[in-house]
Amino acid sequence: MDATTGIPPAVTEETEPFWTAAKEGRLLVEHCPACGAESFPPRGICRSCRARPTGFAEVTGRGEVYSLTVNHQRWLPGLEVPYAVVLVEFPGRPGVRVAGRLRGCPPEEVSVGMAVEVGFEPGPGGFAIPSFTAVR
Repeated sequence: MDATTGIPPAVTEETEPFWTAAKEGRLLVEHCPACGAESFPPRGICRSCRARPTGFAEVTGRGEVYSLTVNHQRWLPGLEVPYAVVLVEFPGRPGVRVAGRLRGCPPEEVSVGMAVEVGFEPGPGGFAIPSFTAVR
């Protein structure tokens, strides 16, 4: 699948640090300095205590598939199907779940609880899009 096809993300003041870090191969989530809560995607306000301003924290290490879907619909010309889109959560980061395409694993072998590592692939408009690789 060529992830460079499609609509580039809308970059806002709240999401710009995320997209800049993504180009560097780093995953940032929103972090509240007032209460310590973390969330994704960034919105510029804490979802727990409603504090402003918020900051960012880098997510490293493995995550686990929380939920998944296997897409069989060819939404764009040249899109290889089927492919899996996973929702991943990270140990010690309650409230943080990040969606992305799963690579390195046939869609029929994806399961909830599967270990994955975050990565990035080229996206539309020169952006780096989060994706995940199955850990064997």
